[in-house]
Amino acid sequence: MDLPGRAEAPVESAAYFAVSEVLTNAVKHSGADRIWADLHHADGMLRVSVTDNGKGGAVIEAGSGLAGVERRLGTFDGVLAVSSPAGGPTMVTMEIPCALS
Repeated sequence: MDLPGRAEAPVESAAYFAVSEVLTNAVKHSGADRIWADLHHADGMLRVSVTDNGKGGAVIEAGSGLAGVERRLGTFDGVLAVSSPAGGPTMVTMEIPCALS
């Protein structure tokens, strides 16, 4: 991760807690032994990808941690995308529009 500045505190906080939730889900449910995180800013978007080499099968459903992340990011017009085929890997991508200082 290498950013040329910082996002505003509310966006930074939302990104932190979103990544924390996704990492927690990966550790608890995926069976992965590796997790990669990539964070960058381009074209006015903070983009974060978290990928694991686990069993896959993650879905966004009501009451789940991923649904909470999606709702939290939506507050900032952000989006959450999940690719998690059976057998893995799982890739969770989050985008939040923002400017950096």
